[in-house]
Amino acid sequence: MKTLNIIIPSDFALSSLNIIPVLAERYPKQKLNISLVHFLQLSDSISDLLLLSRRSREYQLISDEFYAGCTMLKADYPDQIISITPDFFYGNTVAVFKNYLEAKETDLIAMPENHNYQRLTPNSFDPTILMERSRYKIITLKAEVKQPLTVLKTQTEHELLEV
Repeated sequence: MKTLNIIIPSDFALSSLNIIPVLAERYPKQKLNISLVHFLQLSDSISDLLLLSRRSREYQLISDEFYAGCTMLKADYPDQIISITPDFFYGNTVAVFKNYLEAKETDLIAMPENHNYQRLTPNSFDPTILMERSRYKIITLKAEVKQPLTVLKTQTEHELLEV
């Protein structure tokens, strides 16, 4: 059984996870590695470019609810989904994007139909044109969800017990 490596453009909102059950139903007999990717243009600042390999600032923009939603989906499809990982693409040229796709061994790009990408930073951009120009296999899926993904916040109180 071949593993499909899938890239999904994402703004890391819970609604962007709604495409994953549709993918699981579309490819029922295949294992899936899913990367949810947010697209950022490179900065003009030399210090930003020098520190690009040590980026962790952007990962702070991803909410705990989003990570919990990824974990829930992976638990819902344990035999099918190998991984769901958030990632960032830095660049705005087709050549750099193709290198990124090859490095990830991408089989296809899954685009949610009618999704409005929210900008997480001033350098964020809508990846639609870049993806189309890459000439990779792109599928557009309508993310009709029978039950929308919701993550409940729970607060737990820890009690100290004396022995």
